Amino acid sequence: MWESGVNNTLLKQQNRGLVLKLIATGACSSRIGLSQKTGLAKMTVTYIVNEFLENGVLEEREKVQSGGKGRNPIQLCISSRAPKLLGVNVYRERCTVILCDLQLHVIKRSAFVITKENAAHLLQNIFGAVDKMLESFPEEEIYGIGIGAIGPVDILQGKILEPPNFYGLHDLELKKEIENRYSMPVFFDGESNCAAITEKYYGNGRDCGDFIYLDLANGVGAGLVVNGKLYTNASGMICELGHTSIDWKGVPCGCGNRGCLERYISSNVIERKLRETLGEDKTFREFCLEMDEAIRRGETGGTGFTEREEKLHAVFCEMAEKLACGLTSFANGLNPQKIVIGHEGYWIPDLYLRQAERQVNQCRIARKYRKIQIVKSNFQSEATVLGCVGALLTAVFEGSLF
Repeated sequence: MWESGVNNTLLKQQNRGLVLKLIATGACSSRIGLSQKTGLAKMTVTYIVNEFLENGVLEEREKVQSGGKGRNPIQLCISSRAPKLLGVNVYRERCTVILCDLQLHVIKRSAFVITKENAAHLLQNIFGAVDKMLESFPEEEIYGIGIGAIGPVDILQGKILEPPNFYGLHDLELKKEIENRYSMPVFFDGESNCAAITEKYYGNGRDCGDFIYLDLANGVGAGLVVNGKLYTNASGMICELGHTSIDWKGVPCGCGNRGCLERYISSNVIERKLRETLGEDKTFREFCLEMDEAIRRGETGGTGFTEREEKLHAVFCEMAEKLACGLTSFANGLNPQKIVIGHEGYWIPDLYLRQAERQVNQCRIARKYRKIQIVKSNFQSEATVLGCVGALLTAVFEGSLF
């Protein structure tokens, strides 16, 4: 039963947002296609499109056909004069500020490192980075500011709560502080949620209604898309898959519990284990790329792994097993169509993601009826940075900023 009505103004806004989303994400580029996709009358689509053309949000371009005959078709595109999106990604070691268009093309980015020494000045440093970005593009109209933040967060209050290993920072009312400084709409969410909805709009979640986005870096986060929409609840809290315990007597975690998934599969944990195993000072990404090359060499007729590579292989196999252990519980509870791995997890060689995928599909209760895919993010390791505008994009595509 409906608890509130929907007035004509709201319906018009939603229709405008839907049309803009379909064009911005590449799902449609013609009036006929928009009418078919949305179910809106051709006259309604024409009215919305003409309004966007007049306001400089859309433009028409000829689509050049190779070897075709007759006139080139006209397609609708996002105009270079359309309002832009400003995003702030706050992670444990780094804060990144981006300015991008509605197709997620980054116009400019800046970043600064967060350390124990400068953590107390985090807010002032964010202001400085946003100020410089706005000063660099004074002519640009901006829809608003999106914030994707390290969790745990309270989405309703726009607050970073008390992340483990975050230099003692806690209860940061980031949304309120940024709203008070800048005269534009501000939208806030956990960074994994932001990445998940951006993956739904533009990435490897476009073809399914239910998936888990797994953010694997110095910690493990997750965003859930259910029935095509980002999962949220009345508490304002977000999913904390990384703090699912896979061993209740296991390794102590900064959250106060034991055996949390992120204490076994985070990129920094695996990096440290590989360094100790091999006595080498390499990064997680470098180890992944080296192992990837060894796997490719073997697939193209090589003689197998060296003794050193066998040690790498053993660590990655153990990581894949523990990853599958954590994902199986979530898969049983949510029954997603797909699991998308991003951030530093993008660099994990495919061999180990296939291992995790097989184990999840062998162990889950509905294994006879549907297979779950594990794929990498469409944005390589950039999903959380590009996704920081995710909550803002949702507001635009829902029509609430028109």
